[in-house]
Amino acid sequence: MFSMKICVMLLVSFVTAFDLKFDYQISEGKARFVENIETNLGKNIVKIHTPAHNDVLESYLMQDFQKGKQIRCLPSLRQCRLRDIDRKTSSDAGKVTESFVHSWNKGTNSISSINATVIREMYYVDGEEVANTVSLGEDLRKFYESFEYPLYMEKNIPTDAVVLNITNTSGRRFKRTITPLSPCDNGAVPRIVYGMDNGRSCNYLKICGDIISVNNKMVFSDCGNLHIESPLAYMCLCCPEITKINPYGGQCQCSKMGQAH
Repeated sequence: MFSMKICVMLLVSFVTAFDLKFDYQISEGKARFVENIETNLGKNIVKIHTPAHNDVLESYLMQDFQKGKQIRCLPSLRQCRLRDIDRKTSSDAGKVTESFVHSWNKGTNSISSINATVIREMYYVDGEEVANTVSLGEDLRKFYESFEYPLYMEKNIPTDAVVLNITNTSGRRFKRTITPLSPCDNGAVPRIVYGMDNGRSCNYLKICGDIISVNNKMVFSDCGNLHIESPLAYMCLCCPEITKINPYGGQCQCSKMGQAH
């Protein structure tokens, strides 16, 4: 009984602390890497660093659940992206921390893509840099300003949208301007489509269910592994016969944010 009380006290102390840092050992195909997570329970903020692996770009993610906003910065693209937090696919600082503590107590801090549920978030960047950042608050603003990258807004790709692959690009190097759209065959009217570029961003989380009663004891329900991925997508204007986007072929024009390097 005494040892059980000590364990409970340690658990409570860990969960109620601020600025917690922990790691998950991730296995994705042949790639093995460490994902770093930091939570601040007082401000309800989650930070996740995912290194480059396979076709995934290195990313630094900060989610401020009080503001309902998140910013992801991609060093290889030299840009940051802002959008509203999707509450259906994101867990706040308390839940992320509780799930890690529960896993840690069971002796595991690893996640494999084989047994992770994939959640694909479909967003695109379009438009000019975000000029007014006052509404972000101090934490999000300091986070993205530390990278010294431009900040762009991400928007949901409509569920009924036409999504095509972009060819002949690396996903990492591109110019801000693209060849103007050539006239379509037979005078056809161009249509709006969404181009999927090479590369993606992603992060892994181990999220536990609600606390339930088992034999009159309150315990966590089983934990599940989530693999949340976001392809690189852009809005394009293309002639209707196009099935694959070559942004330099004259039959499509895509809005692609970033700097050429």
